Amino acid sequence: MTQATHSQDPLKFDVVIVGGGMVGAATALGLAQGGVKVGLLERAEPDLSWSDSEPYQPRVSALTRASENILRNLKAWQGIEQRRAHAFVAMRIWEDASDAEINFDAASLNEPNLGYVVENQVIQAALWEQLQTAGVQVFCGHNLQSLRFDNHQAWLSVEGLGDIQASLLVGADGAFSQVRTLAGIGLDQHDYAQCALVGCVRTQAPHQDTCWQRYQANGPFAYLAMDENVSSIAWYLPVEKMQWALDLSEEDYRAELFKASDGRLGDITQTWQRAAFPLTRRHAQQYVKPNLALVGDAAHTIHPQAGQGVNLGLLDAATLVDVLLQAKQAGEYLGDHAVLRRYERWRKGDNVIVQRAMEGFDWLFKSDHGIKDQLRQVLLPLANVAKPLKNWLIQQALYGRNPLPALAKKPRR
Repeated sequence: MTQATHSQDPLKFDVVIVGGGMVGAATALGLAQGGVKVGLLERAEPDLSWSDSEPYQPRVSALTRASENILRNLKAWQGIEQRRAHAFVAMRIWEDASDAEINFDAASLNEPNLGYVVENQVIQAALWEQLQTAGVQVFCGHNLQSLRFDNHQAWLSVEGLGDIQASLLVGADGAFSQVRTLAGIGLDQHDYAQCALVGCVRTQAPHQDTCWQRYQANGPFAYLAMDENVSSIAWYLPVEKMQWALDLSEEDYRAELFKASDGRLGDITQTWQRAAFPLTRRHAQQYVKPNLALVGDAAHTIHPQAGQGVNLGLLDAATLVDVLLQAKQAGEYLGDHAVLRRYERWRKGDNVIVQRAMEGFDWLFKSDHGIKDQLRQVLLPLANVAKPLKNWLIQQALYGRNPLPALAKKPRR
């Protein structure tokens, strides 16, 4: 990893990535490992130090097998395992309005597990460790001021660095992407009128390496297995209750979590930092323009109830890497719109499907004491005993839809 100082001549790269979170770092690493000259802009370098007594962070991801494969292929998985990751082997889903329940078990599906729960900070740190030796030129603490496209190049004006020139600019700078805004790309949005409260807790009863999800009239509550008797929570509430949830006293917080979880894992015996954020579905009207591509939350955000957000973003990263490395091998220009459209066609439709599927779940499980209640009482028990359907559902969740990009496939031994 290198730092740069201001220069009169523009810095030149094949690809410049704005945003060094999980998705941006994965994109940078995959391209650099494929021989592409990459520059990465990030506001602050993450803390790579670690101790076993590190407090649990509120933001976590439930990584699918496809995401695990991507991180293994990028050589970042060892850094994750050296810090903290927990495999879960079962999922239990139930609802208030009936006795309907659906269960998934890795053993019955001939899978070693159903995924890993990992703190976002851990994933990012493991990726940045690999960036240090991959030849990526990293610039921290410099603000993007303006953006223009000229002579088949992207030109970035960056505070303290001057101009940066690249064949391709990748926006990986999150849901409120400055790159997307400066590029004039429109956004389709839907406000869910919900918020998510997240954090980690220790429970009286063991989680049994299981993720538990309870559907209630106001929204779902989930325990995601993380460590011995430690779970990450995801508690979905009407957005007007967000500040109420953040302001709860420690005693009231534990009592409310016990009620929301139906007491499934007993009393809450310890808590760590909590955080909350409103939920909005966003989808960029375009993923690409000449010399520009968007990945991850800069391109799309979804309802997080099934934990698919970062998994979709990592698939974006792996797909863009696949498309660009194939183009490089064929002697094509990386910023060419026709090249970038291959990435957009590959990912945009799949992301729409997952967005709508999450909204379908949200709609189905919002109790209305009418036809939906009756529908769930029929569908959930049916799905629970229909093994082919359960196998298909979990395969889709674990691996994503074919064709998969190379990085998302099982690493070669």
